[in-house]
Amino acid sequence: MFIEEHLRELRENRYAPCAIAVYARRVGAHVRAELLANPSAVRAIWTTAVAYFLAAFLAAVGIALAGDRELATRFLLGTALWTLLGFGFVTLFLGLLRDGDGYRLPRLNVPLMLTLLRVSLIPGICVFLEERHFRVALALYVIAAFSDVFDGFLARRWRQITPLGTVMDPLVDIAFNLVMLWGLTATGLLSRWVFWIGTTRYAILAVGGAGLYLFVGPVKIRPTSFGRFTGVVMTAFIALLTLLYAVSGRVAHALTQLTEIALGVLLAATTAQILLVGWYNLRVMTGAAAEGGRVIENVRFRAR
Repeated sequence: MFIEEHLRELRENRYAPCAIAVYARRVGAHVRAELLANPSAVRAIWTTAVAYFLAAFLAAVGIALAGDRELATRFLLGTALWTLLGFGFVTLFLGLLRDGDGYRLPRLNVPLMLTLLRVSLIPGICVFLEERHFRVALALYVIAAFSDVFDGFLARRWRQITPLGTVMDPLVDIAFNLVMLWGLTATGLLSRWVFWIGTTRYAILAVGGAGLYLFVGPVKIRPTSFGRFTGVVMTAFIALLTLLYAVSGRVAHALTQLTEIALGVLLAATTAQILLVGWYNLRVMTGAAAEGGRVIENVRFRAR
């Protein structure tokens, strides 16, 4: 992701300002060369982006005709922005759009399209949560959750695993879960202490993984069973919390606080786990401990 052959020289020069400038220039040249080498993929990527935007536009038209123009506007603008960011990221890292043998792919495969669908759904879920349309928000969240399950399943089943998908999937998961926690908190459905524990968890995971890659050495991302399990449980807790607010009533009143506490405890426990294995991972990469597999939370790192 960071282009190791250039990053190695940057480490050797201890990240001096001139070395950073040289690295940035080389990365820019690499990105430009990849775009020129695979123009069909660029067209396919932005064709998919336009298709997602048109789907959002039609949904916004339906919302406006139903009588809520402000909600429709916020939904469309948010979806357009997130779609632009997601597909822009894919375009910048077009060099990772390759098959298992290292050959360039001329278009996005289905798993990658599902991953990017999850990106496009983020603003809609938040907007509907803020407007307290809990059932619509829950429906979109369930679609996003299933896309998270099926993108990995299809990639393995159809042998469509790509370096780009391997990088995108955990990053999208982090962004998606963070925004969901923020949306629930901003709406008053989730206590702030749960949100801040979640923010700490994902900040350590993202910053720690990137820091190891940048300052210590190359890593390779591999999902673990523990990470998948905790991800499923956390997704279930968030969906249950949204459902309880959607249905309200005596049962919802009895279970809401318990679900919130369970989500907070899960986030706190996995945050502690990230710190422990992150410390171990750093010791292995610096040679202070024998290698037994470098692991950071739900991402397993091994030397290439």
